[in-house]
Amino acid sequence: MTRHTGAVRAIAIAPSGRWLASASADQTVRLWNPDGTARATLTGHIGTVTAVAIAPDSTWLATAAKDETVRLWNRNGTLRATLTGHTDLIYGVAIAPDGTWLATASADQTVRLWTPDGTWFATLTGHLGGVRGVTIAPDGTWFATRSHDKTVRLWRADGLARATLTGHTGHITAVAISPGSTWLATAAKDETVRLWNRDGTRRATLRGHTGQVNAVAISPGSTWLVTASADRTVRLWHADSHECAAILRTDAKLLDVCWQAGNLIAACGPSGIYTLTLTGTTG
Repeated sequence: MTRHTGAVRAIAIAPSGRWLASASADQTVRLWNPDGTARATLTGHIGTVTAVAIAPDSTWLATAAKDETVRLWNRNGTLRATLTGHTDLIYGVAIAPDGTWLATASADQTVRLWTPDGTWFATLTGHLGGVRGVTIAPDGTWFATRSHDKTVRLWRADGLARATLTGHTGHITAVAISPGSTWLATAAKDETVRLWNRDGTRRATLRGHTGQVNAVAISPGSTWLVTASADRTVRLWHADSHECAAILRTDAKLLDVCWQAGNLIAACGPSGIYTLTLTGTTG
C-alpha cells in the first residue's frame, strides 16, 4: 500500500477484518481492503493525522490530527462529524468497547469524552503535561491516560478520576490493560515496566532493559506480557512471578509490539517486522 505521500503515523484494522485504515502526515486517511486495494481517501484534516480508531461494529471510525480536531467518518468514507474544543494537537483517540463513547488525548493537557454523534460531555484535567495517549479497559468501565508529566491517570467511564500512578522517572511511552481489566502495565523511557492493579496500587517493577521501553502487550490469557525496547530486545515476562522468561535480540531498536491470537507475537522497528511463536506456554 503505497499511495500515501507522507509518513504513515497510525494504522487500525476493523474488528470485522474486512477493511483497515491508515493515517498519514500527508493529512489524509486511507481505507483499504485486506488485499491492499484502495477503498476510499478521507480528506479534510489540515495537519498530520496522528491517530485512528475503528468502532467495535466496524461501521465508523475516528481520526485525530495536529489541526486540533477529531473527525468521525462512516466506513464508506463520508464525514459524520467534526469534533472541536481541544486547543492543541491531538495525540490519541480511543473508542469504548460498546461503541457508546470515545476519548481523545491532547497536548493541551486534557482528555475529552464524546458520544458517537460528536457531542462533547466531559473534559478531564489534572495532567501537568501533554496527554500522549488513552487506553480503554476491555470491560469499558475505566480507562488510562499517559502524559509527558511522567504519570498515568485512571478514570471511570463517566470521567471521574480514580487514581494517579507515579514512580516512573521518564516519559511514559505505552500502556496496556489486561484482557480481564483487572491490572495494567506501563512502559517508560526510564528503561522499566511497571505493573499496577486497577485501583492504582503497584504490583511490581520489571527491570532488565538497557534502553527506553517503547511498547508493552499482554497475552490473551493475562499470563504473560511482552516488551519491546530501544535496546534492540524483545523480552517475555511472567505476569505473576515477574521474571523474565526469554529475550530475543534483534538488529535495531524496536518501536512497537503486539500479541496476536494464541502464542504469536509481532514486533517492529526500523529493520522490519519480527514474528515470534512461543512454544510450551499457555495463556
